[in-house]
Amino acid sequence: MCKSYYNGSSEEIILEKATQNIINIQPTAEAHLNKFLSFAQQYNAALAIYRLPNDSKLQILCDLSGGQYIEDFNLEDLSSGFLLHPFQTSSDRIVHFDAEILGEIDLEDKAPSNDLTESFDWKKIPSDSIQEKIENSNSSFDFTHLKNYPQLSSTLASDYIDMVEKGIQLIKSEEFYKVVPSKIKNIRSNNDINLGQAFVKACEKYPNAFVNLTYSSKTGLWFGASPETLIEDKKGEYFKTMALAGTQAKSEKSIAETTWTQKEIEEQAYVSRYIINCFKKIRLREFDEIGPKTIHAGNLLHLKTTFKVHTESVNFPELGSVMLKLLHPTSAVCGMPKEPALNFLSKEEKHSRGYFSGFMGPVHLDGLSHLFVNLRCCQISNQSVVFYAGAGITEDSKAEKEWEETEMKCKVLSNIIFGI
Repeated sequence: MCKSYYNGSSEEIILEKATQNIINIQPTAEAHLNKFLSFAQQYNAALAIYRLPNDSKLQILCDLSGGQYIEDFNLEDLSSGFLLHPFQTSSDRIVHFDAEILGEIDLEDKAPSNDLTESFDWKKIPSDSIQEKIENSNSSFDFTHLKNYPQLSSTLASDYIDMVEKGIQLIKSEEFYKVVPSKIKNIRSNNDINLGQAFVKACEKYPNAFVNLTYSSKTGLWFGASPETLIEDKKGEYFKTMALAGTQAKSEKSIAETTWTQKEIEEQAYVSRYIINCFKKIRLREFDEIGPKTIHAGNLLHLKTTFKVHTESVNFPELGSVMLKLLHPTSAVCGMPKEPALNFLSKEEKHSRGYFSGFMGPVHLDGLSHLFVNLRCCQISNQSVVFYAGAGITEDSKAEKEWEETEMKCKVLSNIIFGI
């Protein structure tokens, strides 16, 4: 196994064999993560484990009350914690975890301790009894407790291709310009998944992604490695969002040599235009637009454009809340225009997306709220793992190719969990 490091001067990932890391860091981090998972399950707590893009630290946040359902909210009014928002609130509910326990594990620590209380850098320190319960928790998660969560059948290739072809015909008849049908892929498991190991592997393989593992009795168990920021909001300083669309498999070519088809360029332009239209709705004209440029996310390449607003200069402190309501669901996960595309998906998709293509992330930690679109994700249940993926459809789409794209996206995590 190789350990990944991020070189801040470029987007190249430097791979270095580190035998000492294999012996010490990896098993230690995996064991500590599994202890937190076991503790959360045993004491009905809510848990969020995450690694921000290009960071070496694993953040762990725990809500001893199990998290709470919330209704429509203003981002500025939320307490510090972790937010999970579904694709549609009509079928699933928004959940917020308070940051009652908060800390981090440094993957670059060359001599981590087997003692959790020593290797875990506590930011919010619970009572000694809680620390002892975490330390004494089992090193494995009991998947049989997840048996009540949905057991979904995989989407058939023929059904997905039919749905894409319907979408293309409606685009040609100008019902909408773009739509993003999704599918699910259910892979049976023997409940022998090492979640701590899977998380650390995902951090190594996808250094540019938001790697996350969340658990609560309200949401179930979700695992993901998202390449897409929905919003980044630094209080009193800046607001960011991005347009991410267009997908192709990574090849031997360098990023500078990558070429894109008209369909992929058009698909990305729709998302950028959608964001700019949101700015226009609130009469915000002062923003920086950076891109589009090619980025890599594991074995995939995408087109990305970043938009940044200096909130202090525009005197718009509540911009994060306003833009969240306008942006979600973005054209990258739903379509454009939003309403007819959403109506098509509600009618044609035979599964609930749950938290897939919703958004999640830490809020108000160190003055920063960083919410990501929940892509490249899966829901883990008793003896099965359900992977979710979608593809952006335009007039130039080929149905069979879109199916192949969703297969590539499912492999982002199935390779990590099952090696397939």
